[in-house]
Amino acid sequence: MRESLIAFAVLAVLMFAAQAVRARGRRRPAAPAHVPWKPGQRLVLRTPPRNAFLSCVTALVPAALVAALMIRSWAAEPRRVGPLGMAGGAAVVLLLLAVAAFQLASAARAHVVVHDTGLERVGVFRRLLVGWGSVTKLSFNGAQRWFHLTTEHGAHVWLPLDVAGMPEFARLALRRLPRQVLEADPAAREALQELVGTGGARRSRSAM
Repeated sequence: MRESLIAFAVLAVLMFAAQAVRARGRRRPAAPAHVPWKPGQRLVLRTPPRNAFLSCVTALVPAALVAALMIRSWAAEPRRVGPLGMAGGAAVVLLLLAVAAFQLASAARAHVVVHDTGLERVGVFRRLLVGWGSVTKLSFNGAQRWFHLTTEHGAHVWLPLDVAGMPEFARLALRRLPRQVLEADPAAREALQELVGTGGARRSRSAM
């Protein structure tokens, strides 16, 4: 019993620490594009790898704890645990390992490509093409600091604010998104306008 409480306490501390690191990252200002972008070029947006790595760790730690408890329980009282209990524990460990592997793959592969005609969301297993004209809703979450786009077919694209290249994305979005979409959510439109102004100011300072 004591070992289980310690294991859950360690897991809770790690989860709170991961949330604190993410919240700290969200409070940082949006990063400018690493490479100057020009109209007609592809703009690649990638979320910070630290988010996926933190999610990976928060999945690996409970997997290790569950595996350790299973082995210890089986060694102490194999009849009480039984094959069914071991199978259930093994399924939990495998599920957590799969989550960790997915997060690592997401850190290496997931990104959004922005161009004059629309967006392309590249995930671990599939891609999604979104034309600017097919976007029916744009919203901005100030607490979580990300944009949320919804298409006419019900697909969704999330874009965090702390991604390099967001000022360029904002400039394209203000120019290409349908007017009714921009006017439907003034907060999202103002956030895009602030990004454009912030990106321009930083480039001006860097050129001085």
